[in-house]
Amino acid sequence: MAKWLKYAVIVLLFSSTLSLLVYGNSSLVTNNEVDVETNFNYINQTFLESSRFTQKDQVDQEKLDAFHENFMLPFTESDLETLGFEEMFNTPELLVYFEKDSFSMMVYNKKTGYLWSSRPEFQGISGERENNTSNRNLMNSGLWVEYVRAQNVSTSLISLDSLYSLADVSYQTDGSIKEGQEDFLSPYLIEEGSYKTRNVSVSYGNKNSQSFTVLIDLKEIDIKFSVIISLEDGTLSVSIPSESIEENGDIYRLLSVQIFPNLGAAREDSYPGYFMIPDGIGALVRLDQAHNTRFQAKYYGADMGYRQNTIPLLSVPIFGLVHEHGANGLVAEIEEGAEVSSLIAQFWGANTRYHRMGAKYDVRDIYRYVINKAGDGNDAITEGFTKSNFKINYRFLSGEDASYVGMAKAYRDTLISRGVLTPSEKELNDQIPINLSYIMSDQEKSFIGSTSVHMTSVDDVLKSYQLLKDENIYNQQITLFGWSKDGFVYQSPYRTRIPNKSDYMDLFETIINDQNTVYLDNDYVMASELTNRLSYNPDVARNLSRLKMESAYRSLNAQITEIYYLYPERSYVYAKKDQEFFIDLGISGLYLNSIGQKLYSYYDQENYERSVSLSYYQEIVDLYDNILLSTPNAYFFNALSGYLDMPITNAQYDYYSDLVPILPLILKGSISYYTPYLNFNAMGEDRLLAMVDFGINPSYILTEEDTYEMRYTNASIFYTTTRSDYEEEMVDTYHYLNDALKYVIGEPILNREVVETGLVKVTYENGVTIYVNYNYVGLMIDGITIPARDYEVVMP
Repeated sequence: MAKWLKYAVIVLLFSSTLSLLVYGNSSLVTNNEVDVETNFNYINQTFLESSRFTQKDQVDQEKLDAFHENFMLPFTESDLETLGFEEMFNTPELLVYFEKDSFSMMVYNKKTGYLWSSRPEFQGISGERENNTSNRNLMNSGLWVEYVRAQNVSTSLISLDSLYSLADVSYQTDGSIKEGQEDFLSPYLIEEGSYKTRNVSVSYGNKNSQSFTVLIDLKEIDIKFSVIISLEDGTLSVSIPSESIEENGDIYRLLSVQIFPNLGAAREDSYPGYFMIPDGIGALVRLDQAHNTRFQAKYYGADMGYRQNTIPLLSVPIFGLVHEHGANGLVAEIEEGAEVSSLIAQFWGANTRYHRMGAKYDVRDIYRYVINKAGDGNDAITEGFTKSNFKINYRFLSGEDASYVGMAKAYRDTLISRGVLTPSEKELNDQIPINLSYIMSDQEKSFIGSTSVHMTSVDDVLKSYQLLKDENIYNQQITLFGWSKDGFVYQSPYRTRIPNKSDYMDLFETIINDQNTVYLDNDYVMASELTNRLSYNPDVARNLSRLKMESAYRSLNAQITEIYYLYPERSYVYAKKDQEFFIDLGISGLYLNSIGQKLYSYYDQENYERSVSLSYYQEIVDLYDNILLSTPNAYFFNALSGYLDMPITNAQYDYYSDLVPILPLILKGSISYYTPYLNFNAMGEDRLLAMVDFGINPSYILTEEDTYEMRYTNASIFYTTTRSDYEEEMVDTYHYLNDALKYVIGEPILNREVVETGLVKVTYENGVTIYVNYNYVGLMIDGITIPARDYEVVMP
């Protein structure tokens, strides 16, 4: 009896505790639901106001008035003459002044009456001394050089000097402007005779109405070069011919040159504008707060020949500044030498009172010279310097063009005028294209060698193609992976061994007869230890440290594969050998995964720079009339039949304030571009709305067999691909996007405006307007209601 009584007490206690837990948990859920409902609008609003979206351009009127009153440069003709400036150009658009000893420039925009300076202006207005002489010399000169001692090369011993630094100038005042003082010239005035011409000599060479040459003789470090400045059709150009660079001594070696690093510098939070950085799809940094940091990245990505690493992806050689949105801005394009140039920005903070941004021309880089297998060695530089010239073009933007949209349009117009961009968007039956990639097969390791894992057959691709046609999706672009018996991931460059060749050719003929396109994947830049075609010593490139360019890749199933980068010359040899095979197959063209985004220097008995690699890659691309590239750099825009994997974001640094679609603004109307595979869309509706906003076409990667079947292959990185899982989604997504974008196929974007937080208005050249509402509530604008989380197309 006592035993049963004990059990009864235990059950009673357990039941009471369980009831308490259930009740408590129910209360918790209820409270959470209340909190979610209460805070949802706040959370959503905060998200829409984050750097993942573009923000509305609005400035407090009081701040705008203060900018107009206090930060519009007040210099008169007499002031500029006092500072030593000479009038160099006078056109209907611009009036350009230049002061040679400091290499400083003033540009007067006649359309807006705005004066731009190559120096940080309004120095000393705090009433205190703001900088030591060394910093003032950097700020007040428009030409900087980095150099090292030839016998003591080290990244830690790089010297940075300006013309004023090397000339060892001294100033008339400490740079502060006291209360009641109206002489804003005093911070820039140097003591008479303090500019030491025995250290630095600056003189004019050829000079005419459209250009002049400045001869720079840095006697202090035995380095000379020429700078050519010209003005034509409203574009101010600055160039440095590589052959003009001379090093006449044995002590110093030039590393880089920066021209006008402070052009358009903005003091503290006084300027109601922003900087545009073409990182990923595009980014803005608004100038309304201190960031206390700097940005530096190479154009066209890191140079692996120097074992560099960089997160930002600068695929277009531009940058831009806006001092006041809708009033005054500029966009700079590096026309020559982008492959050896970096973008540098310094933001207001503890070390500077100014935001500034400019390009750096890297004449040569420092690399690690390795002397043994343990990796010991020392820093070194190449004996010669780059053969790439440097040329940067500045366009000064007025009115509504003074915006990130205006910057992108100015660069787009330049590319069109050069014939780089032409109207070639893929259009069929008034439909946008969809890119469908199919994994045919890959290899998995077995006890001896490897085994082929078949994921999709030719008949499966044809079946999928017809099924989508039955769903009224006619404009299909097909890309086939793993078509070779070699397999797929890291097996390239593939041997030309194709199973059931006649079946493939029938498939190609069917697709092409429908006026669609079909591409085969290959990669002539990256390979691996799994590549059957590879010869390690002659094929795998060495970096400038003379080490093989290889790295270890760990797959999702913990397999480790050695990845290789090939000599560009060997890449071309393989591609040329394959050309006849691919042409005979009757395909539309090739999909080259790496060639558009990988660019590196290398060592092969001597050091070769990136421009040499680019010349070989250009020859490969020229082998075919139609080429698909993944996230390509701007130097291949003229060759593109399609742009895959359009970035949908940027590096998301905490000082980025906005995400802006710089790449779509440049390419829309000329090239069909596609999202990264929507199989892996973690952003849900936000991604689809952004695709409508940016004019991006859909893309999927598929297999007929269940993805699980390739779990032991390197293709397992594509962790969800089963076609049957995505069939309904593909159809719905395609028609949702097509119902908006079919009206603007081949049409450039005329304007993009954030009407209010989360509501965007995109206008195209044919007059069509697309409103995109990222909010969870419907909104009315211009008499039109845009539903929550949806878009509305308005015809002209």
